[in-house]
Parts: sequence; structure tokens; C-alpha cells
Amino acid sequence: MAPIVTYEIYSFRNGNWMVDSVHDDKQLAIHQARLLLDSRHHMAIRVVEESYDEATDRASSKVVFSKKKSDEPPKSTYKKPEEKKEKAKPDTKKKKKKKASSGSNTVIKFTLSLGGIALGLISLLTFMILAFE
Repeated sequence: MAPIVTYEIYSFRNGNWMVDSVHDDKQLAIHQARLLLDSRHHMAIRVVEESYDEATDRASSKVVFSKKKSDEPPKSTYKKPEEKKEKAKPDTKKKKKKKASSGSNTVIKFTLSLGGIALGLISLLTFMILAFE
């Protein structure tokens, strides 16, 4: 009896190799693997040929296609022209240091929030008073 041959597509996602699909046709499996590699979810793809011979009860596997995203050429071949490098000039302006005032920022935000809520309540009361007169 002839060995049973399948092609498993493994994808590398979130730090793990996972079986994506299983095919009977090698070319179809490789084509599907290339399509998966084009998506942004898969960092690497491999197709493994699994064969099992029932007569000898032996199984074997070998990688028939393997590709990482870093193996592909960049999508854009346009290169920016190099800019002329100027000599570094000393910075004559003094930079202002930011003060660490996270406590005062919190107080300001809290005050503005309460003021907004108070203003909303006052306008709601005014509307209700005018509506019922």
C-alpha cells in the first residue's frame, strides 16, 4: 500500500507554532502558506510534509517550505535621497526644565471637572425652572 501523504501548514503567531490547516496537495499548501504570510498576523510560516506507511507502521516528516517575514525584500524599493549632513552647532538657547507637578495637575483636573458638573447642574435647574413657569 502506498504511504499516506499530507501537508500541514504551521504558522508562528504570538510566540507559538500552531497548525493552521492540512492539505493533500503540496502546491496548494505552499500557495496557502504564502497567502498567510502576507497577512499581518503571521510572522513565519512552514509547510511540513507528513507521510505514514501503514505496511511498515512508520511515519516521517520533513519541512518542504519555510519562510519568515524578515526574509522578504522590503515592499517599497524607493529610497530617499541622502540629505547633506551639517556640522553640529552648539545650542545657544537654554532649554526650560519641566517641573514635576503631577499633584498640581491632578488638582487642576479635579477642579475643572467639578466646575463642569456644577455648570451643567445650574443650567439644568434653570431650564427646569423656566419650563414649569
